[in-house]
Amino acid sequence: MQPVGNITIASAFNGPPTSGNGGYASGVLSRLFETPHTVRISAPIPLDTPLAVTQQDNKLVAAAGEKPILTARPGGVTLTPPAAPSIEAAQKAGENPTYFGAGGVSTCFVCGRNRKDGDGLHIHCGRLGDKLEAAAVWTPHANFDDGHGHVRPEYVWAALDCPGGFALPEIETTYLLGEMTAAIYQPILTGQPVIIQAWHEWSDGRKHFAGTALHAEDGTLLAQADTLWIELTPEQAGSMAP
Repeated sequence: MQPVGNITIASAFNGPPTSGNGGYASGVLSRLFETPHTVRISAPIPLDTPLAVTQQDNKLVAAAGEKPILTARPGGVTLTPPAAPSIEAAQKAGENPTYFGAGGVSTCFVCGRNRKDGDGLHIHCGRLGDKLEAAAVWTPHANFDDGHGHVRPEYVWAALDCPGGFALPEIETTYLLGEMTAAIYQPILTGQPVIIQAWHEWSDGRKHFAGTALHAEDGTLLAQADTLWIELTPEQAGSMAP
């Protein structure tokens, strides 16, 4: 076990009210992992708490004390995104967002609707037709710029997270991200519209698998992710309340 450093997920980057957004936190850890990789989320991500990152064989583990929170291991995306919807279709879908857990009236950094402009990503996806597919148009705010006109990688990971949840079957409790693999192919420009696309791949009991993708206005694939979601029991969902 070799120490690598620490990461801290600030309270501004929550997903559920009292824990970190999985996509954002995975993106923060990904900055320490140079090759394509998959991040597993093993426990709620504590906010404003340094997580010690160690290298264990070919993995990076971010832990709170002895408790693993995030684990990055080698791995690449496996899904092939469908053709991108038109920007008009994505815009129309996003006008009627699907409800899913934190995607309702919430403060989730990615999909919360109670966030101020530039304080959250404001990604709210709605159904594309009658299939388990979702879309929206997202214009990245200048606050998420890396200083060179591009969206910082951890914000791209975040943008690829919640859309997957919007594409899943609607349930009475909620879903949480359990595992994510992301690939960024081209820099994403701040201030320019991005077509967000998500689709359901399969479900097995309380496990659900979805793909997400970010496209330029002309349909060019900019980034994508494989996302594995865990359906919470009513008791687990109740424990997430602030």
